[in-house]
Amino acid sequence: MKMTNVFTCVALAVLSGSAWAQSCTIKIGRVVPVTGPLADVGKDTPWVDDHKVGPINKAGGLKVGNQQCKVEYKIYDSKSTVAGSADAATRAILQDKVDFLMAQGTPDTTNAPSDLCERNQVPCITVNTPVEAWLFGPDGKPKTFKHTFHFFFGVPDLVTNHVGMIKALPGGFNGNIGYLYPNDPDGTVFASLFDPAFKKEGWKPTDPGRFQQGLPDFSSIINQFKRNRVEVVTGVLAPPDLQNYLQQAAQQGYKPKMYIIDKATGYPEPMNAIGKAGENILSVNFWSPAYPGKSKFGGYTGEGLVETYEKATGKQYIPPLGYDDAAYDVLFDALQRAGTTDRAAVLKALAETNLDTVAGTVKFNEQHYSVQPLGGAQWRYDDKRKKLVKENVYNAVYPSVKKTGDMKTYH
Repeated sequence: MKMTNVFTCVALAVLSGSAWAQSCTIKIGRVVPVTGPLADVGKDTPWVDDHKVGPINKAGGLKVGNQQCKVEYKIYDSKSTVAGSADAATRAILQDKVDFLMAQGTPDTTNAPSDLCERNQVPCITVNTPVEAWLFGPDGKPKTFKHTFHFFFGVPDLVTNHVGMIKALPGGFNGNIGYLYPNDPDGTVFASLFDPAFKKEGWKPTDPGRFQQGLPDFSSIINQFKRNRVEVVTGVLAPPDLQNYLQQAAQQGYKPKMYIIDKATGYPEPMNAIGKAGENILSVNFWSPAYPGKSKFGGYTGEGLVETYEKATGKQYIPPLGYDDAAYDVLFDALQRAGTTDRAAVLKALAETNLDTVAGTVKFNEQHYSVQPLGGAQWRYDDKRKKLVKENVYNAVYPSVKKTGDMKTYH
């Protein structure tokens, strides 16, 4: 298989003794951040696409009703921006006339394609964006979706998970908690979500305010944490900011009992760039091999998927891998239950989805979303692999996400 310089990847197979039914080719558009600051989110493509589509085509295609349908996919780069994702979805829908669209990786990549699918009546599946960040519009009201279906974790579970991890800190803590929430959309939203929850627990926050992303000097913030005897630090930081902060905290001799940091901690490459300083940092575990379930179209568990990915690519898995695999399963399952590629029939089948996947059971509600399980992850240094690896150390919110290690303090 060849991949063109516009990130086109079409899975084709030559069938001995038979030919594709000309009337049954399923065209799928995939909107993914291939370039830009969110590129880590899309690094499993096109491997996951080829891994999912290739075997189906080689076996004669996807059986839909009485037809064997060839599956084609094309990857469109969102460029990690809202405008880029809108342009990508527009090209897929209007220019290339895809039958179905899938988009993954933060609101910047999922939300504009969702709106465009609604406008153009194209069935769409989106993943890897917290449910509320996909569901609610700029006016703070939930959108009404008829053509788009979404599955990922929900914000209430995220808050419960973080509060629970702090309560589970070995040896407990003194109630003094520090914030690292920058002045960007993630920082602003996370601060508004977590601050009331932490105060409700009776914890005393040290909040330095919303600082600019890319802050070169964290000294004043670190001094506030030290002065107020902060034992737990929580926040949402981009990888360069986390690396910069940790270096300065180490230089100033500050080591709290716990760090719970989201965003930078989701992916192995940025964490391994941080190195030993990243060991024992906690974050949300939005997907890992610890998740329950298996693929209907492949038969493997999350562990099997990760093992195949790492062996084939020589790279550590990234969390979107499980959701990208599950998105294909959800679409293929709906097509088979519909027994046709007719959009109205497929939409009805999607609405009735109740499917076991490597991302857990997907079952959409009336608002077209399914809340998936999550856990609490902690990064550990693997002496054998000489890399940081993720362990699932907290599963009280969803016991089905099995623990793979015990929580440790940062120092």
